[in-house]
Amino acid sequence: MSLRKKMPQVNIDSARLQDVQERVAEGARQAAQRVGPTTRQGQKMAAKQMKNARHWSAPRIDQAGHYIEQEVGPRVGALLHRTADRVEPGTPKRRRGIAAALLVVGGAVGAAGAIATRRATSRPGEETTSPEHLSSASDNSDSDRAHSNS
Repeated sequence: MSLRKKMPQVNIDSARLQDVQERVAEGARQAAQRVGPTTRQGQKMAAKQMKNARHWSAPRIDQAGHYIEQEVGPRVGALLHRTADRVEPGTPKRRRGIAAALLVVGGAVGAAGAIATRRATSRPGEETTSPEHLSSASDNSDSDRAHSNS
């Protein structure tokens, strides 16, 4: 059993249907003949009004374009640049602090060592530990032993 209902069958006389179709077609032709000139006239008037509207609007659109380019555009561009600067995250800070501190401390220790060494070698009356002095002292001590043993 089908859920759809059957469409009722309609018996139409084909001669009668053809007669109605011819009358409708004739009425459409008569309407087109009457409305045709009015339609063509309306078409011409609409084309003329569109041309007038285009003549009127073209300079105003051009003026608006110049205003956008010269006034609004740079302002919007500057606004976008400022916004991008605010949105962009800052550059990550590098951890150079530890390396720089070690470098400074190492340099200070080295400089202090150099200063202490110079001071020690430049004081009169104290033993010097320079290589020349040590080599001459060892030569003298050998000669002193040699003189005392003989």
